[in-house]
Amino acid sequence: MSAVQVQLALDTRTTAEALAAATAAADAIDVIEAGTVLCLSEGFHAVRALRAEFPDAPIVADIRIARAGRKFADLAFSAGASRVTVVGESGMTVISGALASAQSHGGEVEVELGENWTEDEVRKWVDSGVSHIIAHRSGSFRAEDDDEIRTTLERLESVDRGTARVTLAGGLGLGDLAYFPRGNFDVVAIGSTIVKADDPRAAAQSLRTELQQAERSSQWQPTM
Repeated sequence: MSAVQVQLALDTRTTAEALAAATAAADAIDVIEAGTVLCLSEGFHAVRALRAEFPDAPIVADIRIARAGRKFADLAFSAGASRVTVVGESGMTVISGALASAQSHGGEVEVELGENWTEDEVRKWVDSGVSHIIAHRSGSFRAEDDDEIRTTLERLESVDRGTARVTLAGGLGLGDLAYFPRGNFDVVAIGSTIVKADDPRAAAQSLRTELQQAERSSQWQPTM
């Protein structure tokens, strides 16, 4: 079993599509994400439907909160989310509001790194109770050319994050994980590679196999 978790990012347009993909891949993934596109298209109905179908699964509502942290987080947690996402540029007041909601609901908060993030910001987030830091790749780079995200992951290695974990996300496909051998991440979020596959379970299992192979290599440095 891979120490790095596989998160299924469901950025479908309909709840029916999301449920079909999640059901097909369920035994080969660790975390279910109601993606931003899904939440905008279907609202929190999608989160409720996923929670009803998968009562014990960790479910991330990737709503990228930028204002009214507590209010929006309350909506997501009340719908059944285990975690909500906040954009790093939103500032500490918004993040603190989301954290207050998380504490009330027994949930968690993930913060997505902005373009000009600093190590001090990450330490402050983690010290305040943020459980996951999201490092999101740009779609303009192929994995083999993405020095920017590799640098981000290396910078995160230098931050004392305690129990907070790092999620690597953004257009990752089969074969891409080999280009991040020094990546200090704990969760990898995969969307269309699984969702659009003829066999979503087989695609998810192939990604898990890649992670296991990478962990056995001398260069791989998992954080678990």
